[in-house]
Amino acid sequence: MTRSSDQSSLLSTSIDQLRLFTKIAVLYHEEHLAQSEISSRLNLSQARVSRYLARAVELGIVRTSVVQPSGIYVGLEKALEEKYSLREVVVVEDVEGSSLGMRLGSSAATYLETTLDINDFVGISSWSTTLLATVEAMRSRPRKNVKEVIQLIGGVGSPQAQVQATRLVSHLAELTSAKPFYMPAPGLVANHEIRQAFLAEPAVGVTADAWTRLTTLLVGIGTFPASALWRASGNALTSEEENGLSQSGAVGEICLRYFDVDGEPMNPAIEERMISIDAETMMRVPRRIGVAGGMRKLDAIRGAVTGGWVNVLITDSHVARQLLEPPRLAP
Repeated sequence: MTRSSDQSSLLSTSIDQLRLFTKIAVLYHEEHLAQSEISSRLNLSQARVSRYLARAVELGIVRTSVVQPSGIYVGLEKALEEKYSLREVVVVEDVEGSSLGMRLGSSAATYLETTLDINDFVGISSWSTTLLATVEAMRSRPRKNVKEVIQLIGGVGSPQAQVQATRLVSHLAELTSAKPFYMPAPGLVANHEIRQAFLAEPAVGVTADAWTRLTTLLVGIGTFPASALWRASGNALTSEEENGLSQSGAVGEICLRYFDVDGEPMNPAIEERMISIDAETMMRVPRRIGVAGGMRKLDAIRGAVTGGWVNVLITDSHVARQLLEPPRLAP
């Protein structure tokens, strides 16, 4: 009801009716009496009390307002969901002097704890410091709520990096009482023939087959240059390969599948050497959660949401605001 219609209704309502509506509203909303108590006190039926409370709202006697606490961005989240046709957006406040990765991880952990389902098959890209922070922040559940946790990309790199990746998959599986599936192969091999040989191995093939069962993806969004953990994973491209992709228009990647700022897949020749979930299989997964932030990743995140690589985004407030603006033109 508009303000003008509120005024018109008020003028057409008698002063005695307005007094009764207001009195009931005060007893209910300010003195917190139950409708049954108001019914007894005013000698009215409970149905009439309920009807008069609704009428008080219609007349504008009772107005409801939602005051968003500092650091909550529901309006910004809704605008992004509408602009990019996303299932859900979670915006984290970017506080100067605090670790953005930890804040993103904490919010992602809460989101997962709230939304994971007993019938979920979760795929996770295991070479992301933000996803490590996410899993570290999660709490264990008293009941089984995930079927499987499946590694989305291989990687045999430095021992420390390999331990972190294995820990990420195993810890998420432990927290959710799920069955873990690991990818015991490099993410990037010398040629297509070696890739096919690895996929023919039973231990590798069973995980690759599990990708078809996925209901939820949990991924980071990579850009250039690659993170230190990514470089240590054994998956990282050479500087020359990264430069070549960047010059051809690539702005980011998810599980080593590269895309431009419009989200269009790049399909470079190096994908023939990759052991990771392919773009087509990824896009068929119903819920695709991307956790990434920082202005350095703005173009990559824009490409990921524009191209539908992710349909749930957890990011920071600075990036979120920029995603509502037109893309920057290249100099």
